[in-house]
Amino acid sequence: MSLESRKTKEGSDHLAAAAKYLETSAWKLKFSPDWDSAADEFNKAAICFKVGRAWEPSKSAHMKAAEAYANSGSLFHAGKQFDQAMLICKEMGLLEEVEDLASRGGLLYRQAGSPESASHMLIRAAKLLEVKHPERAISLYEKAADTVGTEDRPAEAGQHLEQAARLTVRANQYDRAADLLHNTLGMYSEAGAQGSMHGRVVLAFIIVQEQRGDSVAASKVWSQWGGWCDGFQASAATDIVSGFSEQDGDLARRGLDSPAVKALDNDYVKLARDMVVPRGGGVGEEEEELDLC
Repeated sequence: MSLESRKTKEGSDHLAAAAKYLETSAWKLKFSPDWDSAADEFNKAAICFKVGRAWEPSKSAHMKAAEAYANSGSLFHAGKQFDQAMLICKEMGLLEEVEDLASRGGLLYRQAGSPESASHMLIRAAKLLEVKHPERAISLYEKAADTVGTEDRPAEAGQHLEQAARLTVRANQYDRAADLLHNTLGMYSEAGAQGSMHGRVVLAFIIVQEQRGDSVAASKVWSQWGGWCDGFQASAATDIVSGFSEQDGDLARRGLDSPAVKALDNDYVKLARDMVVPRGGGVGEEEEELDLC
């Protein structure tokens, strides 16, 4: 018998043992299931199935173990079962199930008093989904930010919101991106951030506001947060803000094509590259066109 077959049979034996622990019997004076013992058996079954590469039975056993651990009051161990089930889904290519499993597992970790485990699980899940399902990863980054934010860790919360904002840009959700970038800067400010370390967020925020067609909002971003930008970022930001405000397409394009913008995450670089700038070339050009008429 091969290792896979032997482990699959062993897993089935553990499932049978778990079922017995869940049985109740009046004549045996057993009036409630033994959830804790059943959970351990379900977990052993899941591990055996995993070694035997029987992915679906392994995932199912992990889910049953999670339910049993939750019923026994072991919320941390229940969360861990969702964590393991999520990894099984990765092996099976069932990425569409990852978001739900991570959200449920993260909630159990939080209820168990382990926000660190919750945030780690949510971030791992988000990274699994970024490439093929960015829209699903966004909510996971937001939940991770909320998890660490309640633990008075605003800098870390800001990092997660920054990642969420990047993905909303990829998904062309610019209004949502603007809200997330605003909250990101708020978190960094709460953490006492100063200087050019987070100037990249300010520059990205300005680009997003211009993409939304709101030059007034972009100017407000620059007025409020421009002090965080270094010299190169500041130069790019002023070119972009002035170019769009003054309908000077050449100036706006110069800012969007600057090295400071090209140093941002690829999603912002692509956005800047494809943005439509004002058609005018500045006040002087407009006056010259009027004179020719």
